[in-house]
Amino acid sequence: MRGAAVRGALAPGAAAALCFAALFLSAGSSQSRLFWIGAAAVVLAAVGWAVRPPALPRPALIFFAAFTAFVVWQAASIAWSIEPARSWDYANRSLVYLAFAAAGAALLGGIAPRRLVEAAAALLGALFVWALAAKVIPALYDDYGRLARLRYPLGYWNELALLAAAAVPIGLWLARRLRLGAGVLLYTALVVVVLTYSRVGIVLSVLAAIAFLGLDERRLESFGVLAVAWIVGAAAAGAGLLLPGVADDGQAHSVRVHDGLLFGLALVAGAVIVVLALRFVVTRAVDVRVVRAAAVVLVALVLAALTASVVRAGGPGPWLSERWHEFSNPVNAQVANTPGRVVSTSSSNRWRWWQEAWNAFTDHPAQGTGAGTFGLTDRIERNSPLAVIEPHSTPLQFLTELGLIGFLLYGAIVVAIVRRTLIPLGLAIAVCVLHSFVDIDWDYVAVQGPLFLLIGALLAGPPVVRRGWLPGVAAGLCALAAIYSLASPWLSDERYNAALDSFTNRVGAIDDAKAAHSFNPLAVEPLWLLGALTGQKHYYEQARDLEPKNPDAWFELGSFELHVLHQPRGAYRDLNHAYTLDNFLFAKGSPPGRDLDRARCEIDPATCPK
Repeated sequence: MRGAAVRGALAPGAAAALCFAALFLSAGSSQSRLFWIGAAAVVLAAVGWAVRPPALPRPALIFFAAFTAFVVWQAASIAWSIEPARSWDYANRSLVYLAFAAAGAALLGGIAPRRLVEAAAALLGALFVWALAAKVIPALYDDYGRLARLRYPLGYWNELALLAAAAVPIGLWLARRLRLGAGVLLYTALVVVVLTYSRVGIVLSVLAAIAFLGLDERRLESFGVLAVAWIVGAAAAGAGLLLPGVADDGQAHSVRVHDGLLFGLALVAGAVIVVLALRFVVTRAVDVRVVRAAAVVLVALVLAALTASVVRAGGPGPWLSERWHEFSNPVNAQVANTPGRVVSTSSSNRWRWWQEAWNAFTDHPAQGTGAGTFGLTDRIERNSPLAVIEPHSTPLQFLTELGLIGFLLYGAIVVAIVRRTLIPLGLAIAVCVLHSFVDIDWDYVAVQGPLFLLIGALLAGPPVVRRGWLPGVAAGLCALAAIYSLASPWLSDERYNAALDSFTNRVGAIDDAKAAHSFNPLAVEPLWLLGALTGQKHYYEQARDLEPKNPDAWFELGSFELHVLHQPRGAYRDLNHAYTLDNFLFAKGSPPGRDLDRARCEIDPATCPK
């Protein structure tokens, strides 16, 4: 009996460990961490499907078929991609998310949804405490001395805010069973979302709370917990915003230590107040009249603020015009990373990026430009020095990079997810889907990994009796292919970095660079390094032929021709083509700018500076 219990706990324990690694150890969008976490997901999924394959109802079959086809289409896009190596990396990222979903189906299929809610609450609560601890103890994350927005350990503030918003319906559901724990979860989630300065995160937190309270029949039991947690959380977050060592950029370590200690005391005091208030003051469901009165007051405050803003602008027409101008007007820098950004309606250049993505789609409507290639599209289309690698809209990104076929496959995945489930899980998933429309969620395994593991668990049924050896062999072969696809670019990066480290040892560096190229023949960086080490032009030409729309490929070739081969005419031709693709690469006084000026001067002395 005890042995059966241990075996029964292994699968959920493995799934929890995988989610923990994604949340705490992924280091943002790091490709190297993606390899290790993704390989673990692949192994767990393969073992789970080989040993205890889950039952797959029709929605699960549709989901996994659509997801598999989506990954295959991303991989196929390498053939026509404007950045083949980037497309391989991005196909691998989607492969990892598919592995998470498969692991969730195999390890957690058939588990009661309420158990999944409890596990999610525990993981998210631990994440928020650890994230806030890095503000209290500066040594945990020294980069806050440069930029103060809360982002550790995910590396990106908006993704941390997304998880805080997704935690709201989970905390509200938990309030009916574990009031004190739910109150602390909602309290820390609010402090986190405020300190990320994420406008969308704050809005989604409020909408998730409203949606849960509107859908849940026992809403009065949760309202009091939410009110206490958010009132105290707002006070604690406000205290943090008043401390320069917590809220301001560029603060000295001593200031962050001092203010971090004060902020830690405020956090602990707030948590104690939440617990005491829920234990002794708000001990039962709130009277419906109180809820209605609070709703009226909140609505009145929002309407009053909106009315004041409209009057100040000179009327509804000018107000709408100003808001649209602020939203759509492109700027050379993002909205400042300060608390004041939460009241701005600027899209932070998203409108520009969305237009670029749409224009690229209309140029390649069927198949797109290749998975993960928007960064190059932006460099070619941009009209300011600001560059980005994603359009900050996952559906639009797939439309421009994968064409209509890839977009429809992604839509099929989203549609297959829609099903009746426990309210908090359904709302948490909906929050993640909505957020993906305005940000780069697909780049972060910390969010997408646990999300797809949860979806796989909800769609799959309990394990079934394994029939024959064929499913196990198929799972093993798929796992080997997946690990090979993940390992090759990772090994290439390792050998490339080793070549850079041993650059003075020419023979060893050449061997490492050749190994990097053999592991990933689509990458241009090993070719540039081989060209520099051997002095052979054909490596630069090979890199240019791999990515003919990449201005860096033309610049590297032109620079080699200018400095090594002393061929100014050919150098000017290639450098000028790079300038045509991306003139912002050639900023005045930059190495590319100086090279272009020198090549022009050598072939036409009249253009030389006086």
